[in-house]
Amino acid sequence: MTLIDKPDGHDGLRERKKQQTRTAIHEAAYRLVDEHGLEGTTIDQICQEADVSSRTFFNYFPSKTAAALGLPNEPVTPEAEARFRAAEGSLVDALCEIITGGDQFASRQARVKRLVMRNPELMPTVTTVMAATRGRFVELASERASSTEEAQLAVTLVLAAVGMTMHTENATQLPTAESLRATIDALAKVRGARLR
Repeated sequence: MTLIDKPDGHDGLRERKKQQTRTAIHEAAYRLVDEHGLEGTTIDQICQEADVSSRTFFNYFPSKTAAALGLPNEPVTPEAEARFRAAEGSLVDALCEIITGGDQFASRQARVKRLVMRNPELMPTVTTVMAATRGRFVELASERASSTEEAQLAVTLVLAAVGMTMHTENATQLPTAESLRATIDALAKVRGARLR
């Protein structure tokens, strides 16, 4: 169900306004941190540019780092979780779909990568978030896998494919489920590579 499909139009409008406010704060923080660095940016500057109060800022983000990175409250939306739980076929294929679908992990990855490359002081936060995100994917995959170990291996394989597709020098597009599957096939194929 989309916001427009909600029976109560007022709730839909409220949710859209919240998303607009969140986006405005993130865009202001992203631009200011990109231009002035993390230390050179204050929460007051972000609030002024986004035209919000500091109280509103903290309703959406716990810190200027989180705002600059646009970190979601949850790495996986309830809608994506529902799609994953209803998926059929391969565990790895379903993980590829959830990681690349909508406003999920992979679609935020390219933007985060650009900002962190120019502002390495953001890396500790990114590392912490990535660990939590991986944990959430493993938790979700464990619901559909034959064991927790299988879930961990499947998530590790898919995230390795995300890393490869996002960090190639000629990567200009966000990874798709198809490109992740192709990378995974290449990773599996190299397992039998012979030494020269």
